Amino acid sequence: MIGDMNELLLKSVEVLPPLPDTVSKLRKYVSEANSNIETMKVAEIISSDPLMTAKLLQLANSPYYGFTREITTINQVITLLGVGNIINIVTADSIRDNFKIDVSPYGLNTQNFLKTCNEEATFITNWLNDEDKKLSHLLVPCAMLLRLGIVIFSNFLIQNHKDKDFLAFLNKNENLALAENEFLGVDHISFLGFLLHRWNFDDVLIESICFVRTPHAARKEVKKSAYALAITDHLFAPHDGSSPFNAKAAVALLEEAKTQGINFDLNNLLSKLPSKAKENLNKED
Repeated sequence: MIGDMNELLLKSVEVLPPLPDTVSKLRKYVSEANSNIETMKVAEIISSDPLMTAKLLQLANSPYYGFTREITTINQVITLLGVGNIINIVTADSIRDNFKIDVSPYGLNTQNFLKTCNEEATFITNWLNDEDKKLSHLLVPCAMLLRLGIVIFSNFLIQNHKDKDFLAFLNKNENLALAENEFLGVDHISFLGFLLHRWNFDDVLIESICFVRTPHAARKEVKKSAYALAITDHLFAPHDGSSPFNAKAAVALLEEAKTQGINFDLNNLLSKLPSKAKENLNKED
């Protein structure tokens, strides 16, 4: 069953909606310009797409980035975020808009799931903006897409009439990664790494996702972003995010990062934890 399902899953990826022309034009321009990227040219490409322009300004003024003044022009966005981050954010936003979302195969309420996904991205900003703004900006697209695998898996399970079997297995075993591997041959985080590679995201973002479960094994340039995502993953895990176990695991990951030469501010993390995690930190697992 696993082999067949995995093969079908890969085939379903081949027919995922293509990225908008504007994203393709941006990537093509950046690739051809190399280090000679002109802000005006990037602004011109984005401005040719009124919908993307509006969405980008909306995102730049959202809690994800925490700017204290209103951003009113595309040129401002490019100057503040940089071309690489803009390409990542418009790509992530375009991808999110392409999918019908029904996460009932996971036993999750879709509206609550979407709310948690937004909280996940906002947490990254609130936590990291003061101590590492560059890392915060880099990781927003990752946080926006962190649960995309669940969305795609859910659609796939429903289309293949495996949704009820999957949920029954999940309820019986209470292990999300085990259920995903049993029915799909891969877990949703690893699958996201595959998708980011397919969509030509930055290597740092791809590797950060690929090492979410093993951040200590990431190369030096990727360790900090991998640890940040690993901590976020524990705090916002789909069924038991911020549980006593996951809240403690998140703090333990920060301590582990120190042994790897990666420093986060412990007091800053503790002050920015979701309220549920704060409540559960001193409870028994």
